[in-house]
Amino acid sequence: MKRIFAHLKLAAAMLALTALATACGGNDTPAVGGYTRQRSLTADERQLFEQVVDIDGTTYKPRSVATQVVAGTNYRFVCKARDDAGKRFDAVIVIYKPLPGQGEPRVTSIERSAR
Repeated sequence: MKRIFAHLKLAAAMLALTALATACGGNDTPAVGGYTRQRSLTADERQLFEQVVDIDGTTYKPRSVATQVVAGTNYRFVCKARDDAGKRFDAVIVIYKPLPGQGEPRVTSIERSAR
């Protein structure tokens, strides 16, 4: 009987570890409603970024992107940036691309952090 309980404890511990690893991003499947992991940009994503991000006085170079499916798609670009005074900083730019026929892609947020 003790042996059965030991096996059950082991099985329960393994199940708990598997659930924890999944909840903490232990696989490549994003949580429902969440962003994917940051990854290299595709040619289409780079084109979207260049089409939408046109901010006077600051140059942004996207380094990676994550996506989130909503009623359309949110693209979270991690960028290196330089303002017109030459100051460099890191930035995260979110672009929302609506479903076809629902409007044009647009920047929804820019978060800036010092290096």
